[in-house]
Formats: sequence, structure tokens, C-alpha cells
Amino acid sequence: MEKVELLPELLELFRQQGYEGVSIAHVSKATGLGKSSLYHHFPEGKEQMAKEVLEYIYKAVKQNFVAPLKAEGEPREKLTEMSKVIEGFYDSGRKGCLIDGLTLGEASAPFQQQVAQSLEAWIQAIADVAVEAGLTKKLARERAEAALIAIQGGLVVSRALRDYQIFKRVARSLPRLVLDGQ
Repeated sequence: MEKVELLPELLELFRQQGYEGVSIAHVSKATGLGKSSLYHHFPEGKEQMAKEVLEYIYKAVKQNFVAPLKAEGEPREKLTEMSKVIEGFYDSGRKGCLIDGLTLGEASAPFQQQVAQSLEAWIQAIADVAVEAGLTKKLARERAEAALIAIQGGLVVSRALRDYQIFKRVARSLPRLVLDGQ
């Protein structure tokens, strides 16, 4: 199995169990690879796995969330398209956020820069669309931050209540939240 093929599986493990909850034994069982094969792909162990998963996520954020926001089109249409992608990416709220699992407790220090880089790119792309729609830079930034807070909060609440309609409503409300402040 190629290293790149392992990243989606590792992503799901870290999403489900958090950094501290994942062991090399868990990874071995999930991937079907022995410890020696895992260390061949990831000589630095679990920390390297998490860093590479974060890089994988950063590329996915840029490709799936940021790039469509930078494409041609009306701001509301771009935000609506992003909302649909978010809904699919998080399986309507059924899939947790990797950021949560990698920023709690002692696990946060090695990953802080990568997590911040990914979030900042996403926030900036949303804010740029809001500025394009006529909002001031300050207000656009505040609403972009509120959009990410809504997404992350929606994930937590949906999963806790096992009511995935909550996340769907949050995702679908993002254009209105960013552009109209509602």
C-alpha cells in the first residue's frame, strides 16, 4: 500500500479517536499493515502520521473550499457551492472535525501551525468573497470567522445529539450568515 493511500484511513482514525486515542496498534489494525511497514512509511511514528494527515487536509481545504471561492461567479453562488461541499465533506455532520482531535490537550503543540494555516486560508477565502460582495474587510473577516465557528459548532452539536439536520441547516445557512449577517 502506498503512503498516499494511507492518509484517508489515518484521517478517519484521527477524526474518530483524536490524536491521543490513536495508537500504532489501531493504525496497524485499520490499515492491515504491520508496525514495521508503518514505520517504513512514517519513520517518526504517530506524530509524522498526524502531520501528514494535516497536510493532506490543508490541500483538501485549498482544493475543495478555497479554490471554489476564488473562482468566477457571484459571491452568494460561491458560498452556496462551498456549503454543499462542506456538507459532503463532513457527511452531513456525521464525521467529526480533525482539528478538534489534534488541538486538545498535549497534542496541540506539534500541530498548531498547520491547523492555523489551514483555518486561516479558509477564513481569508470566505472573507475575500464577502469583500467582493461589498462588505468592509473588518466585517468580512468577522463573518468569515463566525462561519467557521458555526461549522465547527454545528459538527459538535449534531454529533452529540445525533441529529444531522442541525449540521445541514448550519451548512446551508452559511451564505446568509456571511453576506447578510443572519
